[in-house]
Amino acid sequence: MRIMDYETNRSLNDIGVFLTIDEADELCAYLQTMQKRPEVLRVHLSEIVGNHLEREITVTLDKRVSLV
Repeated sequence: MRIMDYETNRSLNDIGVFLTIDEADELCAYLQTMQKRPEVLRVHLSEIVGNHLEREITVTLDKRVSLV
């Protein structure tokens, strides 16, 4: 797993992620889609307030390596 800050391009080692139940369900659905459809390279879980992107998580599944 690699976690990075897009603004600084720095790796982050210790973070907390707090999701609502709906956001967790949405992220689970995205991850299942990524497993089944190799053409889906990344997904974005975004919070938009008004016309402004408040925060966003981008998840990319590294399909080159499998531990199973």
